[in-house]
Amino acid sequence: MKIAVHTDAAGRPVSLYEDGVIHLYEGGGDRWSKIGEFAFALPDGASIPLVRGLVERVAASLRDCRTLISGDRNGYIYSLLGQEMGFSCWTSEGSVDDQLAMVARRQSEMTAGQGASACATAACASSGCGGRKAPACGPDVEVPPPKDLGGGRLRVDVAAVMRQLPGLNSRQILIPVLEGGAFSEIEVICDHLPRWFAARIAQLGLEYTSETLLGVGVVATVTRPAVQ
Repeated sequence: MKIAVHTDAAGRPVSLYEDGVIHLYEGGGDRWSKIGEFAFALPDGASIPLVRGLVERVAASLRDCRTLISGDRNGYIYSLLGQEMGFSCWTSEGSVDDQLAMVARRQSEMTAGQGASACATAACASSGCGGRKAPACGPDVEVPPPKDLGGGRLRVDVAAVMRQLPGLNSRQILIPVLEGGAFSEIEVICDHLPRWFAARIAQLGLEYTSETLLGVGVVATVTRPAVQ
């Protein structure tokens, strides 16, 4: 397994909004080897396109590593990493070795649970059970269900779920709900719409509108097209 850790000069995990060094480790359990490192710093007053470009270069530099430990999980950078680039972003305390071991264990547990959830969806698709559980596939992931607003209306707060379950990304949170079918309208709340969102909505034959609300983020309303 590979895990990246963003630290300051003293080796403490810090936010990606602070200057530091991203270290790349490979290993498992209590045995880890550093296989690379590079500095990361945001220029003062960096524009959104510049930040996106820097984050994309970080993701490319880490290649097949999609697990990051740092001093934060909130903000535009973390939304890009988690919602668009498939990263699991974690915060942790203790020595680097302890953090690596803990995150590796939690990530493995999360991945195993997500595999069980995917198996459940496949097993239930033909029986109409909604793709929520299949005990024979292993333990279920405790992903909070959408909030039921009544009348077939649902609400999914992506940012809140990712804070509660940092091993998840926007695809894992939203796609089962979008593909579930049992809704007339879904209200999606997030820091910004994932890059994949519009294309997947179109593929599913759905429509959406969105607006940016101060202090909330982006609110997208997903509906079914009116029958002509």
